[in-house]
Amino acid sequence: MRLMARIFIVAMCALPCEARAQSQSPHSQAFASCLDEFSPCDHAALTPQQQQTVERVARDRKLLSCLNGFSDCNVKQWSAEQQQDIRRAKRDRNFTNCIEGLSLCDATGFSAEERQWIAEAARVHNFQSCLDATGDCDQKLLSATDKAWVANANHDRALQNCLEEIGECDQSLLSSEERQEVARANRDDNLRNCVEGSDLCDPTRLEPEQREELSNAPEVRSAATTKTTDIGDLKSKKEN
Repeated sequence: MRLMARIFIVAMCALPCEARAQSQSPHSQAFASCLDEFSPCDHAALTPQQQQTVERVARDRKLLSCLNGFSDCNVKQWSAEQQQDIRRAKRDRNFTNCIEGLSLCDATGFSAEERQWIAEAARVHNFQSCLDATGDCDQKLLSATDKAWVANANHDRALQNCLEEIGECDQSLLSSEERQEVARANRDDNLRNCVEGSDLCDPTRLEPEQREELSNAPEVRSAATTKTTDIGDLKSKKEN
């Protein structure tokens, strides 16, 4: 980590300062281009000191590329200490992948304690997936307490979906009283849609007293009549 910090300081501070110091030099524009990784570099236009700086920056970039695990890294070109830093960075990156549950995880090189941490992280990720009903949920990894939490979450999600008539409504998870509450809420929502003249209005679901009440509102009566006529036409077509 100290090595990465040193590279960052050189790349982000020392070189820009040096470039500004030479901003009045005829070589400054070429020097700035060579310091930019993605700009063309005219090495012939550089002073010997600038050339050394550009080479050092390019070497630091290569080392940073190795520390970040890029495929173009040639580990053998570095010193023993730098190779150790590269291996440590690779191990840390792999451990992070395992903790986060990524498919790039290779847990074979970790200690027993580290594997316990990874297993606990996997259990937490699985529990969250089961709780949110997202991703893969392995019920076998859940404890009795976890299963109770997941069952409550599934129940609450089903109740909300049924009440709001959105998503998947699994009424088998609801109690008899909750199913009655859902039916009442759905009837109220349908009545409101009919009163407002919404296309979501289903006149066939209205109670007789609701139909009679709505028949006194001309704008609602027109919408409800049209809807009822459309439904009747569909039934006639099916019968024919």
